[in-house]
Amino acid sequence: MDGDTDTAAPVMIGNMLPQSWVSRVDLKLIADSVGTPVFVYSEDQLLRNVGRITSAAEAAGLADRVELFVPFFPNSNPHVLQPLQEAGVGLLLQVPGEYRILRQFGFDKFIVSPGHVADEEIDFWSATGYPTFLGSLSEVEHALRTNAPSISARIDSLDSGKPGIKYGELGRLSDLLKEYDRDLECFEVYCGSGNSLDEMSKIIETMFEIFNTHFPTSRSINFAGGHGFVYESWDETEKHFDWGRYFLTIRDIADRMGVPEHVAFLFEPARDVLADTGVLLMGVKRDVITNPVFSLVVTDGSRMLMPSAQLRDRRHNVAFLDAEMREICARNTTDGVYAAVRGRTILRHDYILPGHYWVPTGVDAESYMLVLDVGAYCATQHMEFLNVPPAAEVLVNTDGSAHLITSRGDDLDKWRNLLAVKKELSK
Repeated sequence: MDGDTDTAAPVMIGNMLPQSWVSRVDLKLIADSVGTPVFVYSEDQLLRNVGRITSAAEAAGLADRVELFVPFFPNSNPHVLQPLQEAGVGLLLQVPGEYRILRQFGFDKFIVSPGHVADEEIDFWSATGYPTFLGSLSEVEHALRTNAPSISARIDSLDSGKPGIKYGELGRLSDLLKEYDRDLECFEVYCGSGNSLDEMSKIIETMFEIFNTHFPTSRSINFAGGHGFVYESWDETEKHFDWGRYFLTIRDIADRMGVPEHVAFLFEPARDVLADTGVLLMGVKRDVITNPVFSLVVTDGSRMLMPSAQLRDRRHNVAFLDAEMREICARNTTDGVYAAVRGRTILRHDYILPGHYWVPTGVDAESYMLVLDVGAYCATQHMEFLNVPPAAEVLVNTDGSAHLITSRGDDLDKWRNLLAVKKELSK
């Protein structure tokens, strides 16, 4: 084996589903109705995750100051995110197309973080009136010249290659605002992604120092995203970011550094809100294959469906189900085999997950495989390579009813849109 075969102990298989929203879903109905592979999402879990954050803000005395804006791009399905509207949670947008489709679904609470953009796109966002975090001095200057309704900026705290005004430019930004007699509505500080509580806490004083030194009249501070999610954990309390301690730390430092009570705090949680709201259900297509190189569990999925696992070396937890969707368990035994999770294509590297996973005895061509915590950065990253059609998507409402929200792609869905007859271009 490759040396990573001991990273998923067999005793863990079967410990998750009885405590998960997945155990209350009629997966057989879904598989029989729409086939596999299929992404399944939970409205109930989405609201639970939002409630965890808002309760922590209330406990820290920040309920009136905390505003949540979940980034749209990690999931990008308006049906999945619809419950956020009633929960008072906004969305973070990047491109105008996102705005147009979300307005069709009734969303109206946004902030915008577009990266580096042309003047025309700045004008587009200015016309909407939503706070737009501009990433360079020239973009801010254009917004000032054109009298944008509000001015917000994205600051790159890491001085990385990401879009964002650098530390060394903050003085010039402050001078620009004074030239036009404008205040900064809000500033966002990029501090990386997937950070621990300690890593996120270290940046708080820096943000408040920026506020006090350069932009003391700002009406809000955007702490952005980057809150870590532990994919390897089976325990829900261990998976999620500790918002309780985080908000208390913000409260304490804000008081100590004299940040006024009227200043609002914005957050852009992605993984922590979305990750465990989704699972990927795949069919196992053959009995486990063992060859001289390694063992394989062959599925009807593909790494093209959720390339993020391989790209980020992310070891999602998994479970195996029999034909009736009962979990196949191998508790307290070594009765099984470590196997790579093979996708459906001929691509040499079509392995859905990195490394090897414990496959209990009893998994065969009638079984199913469930990949957990795929609600963020998974289906939305589907790649068109090798003509793998997109998977269907199903949303389970709080009442337990399941609804098809994305039809499976047909056999031609991922071919190029080839015209039957050439069409001449004309001026």
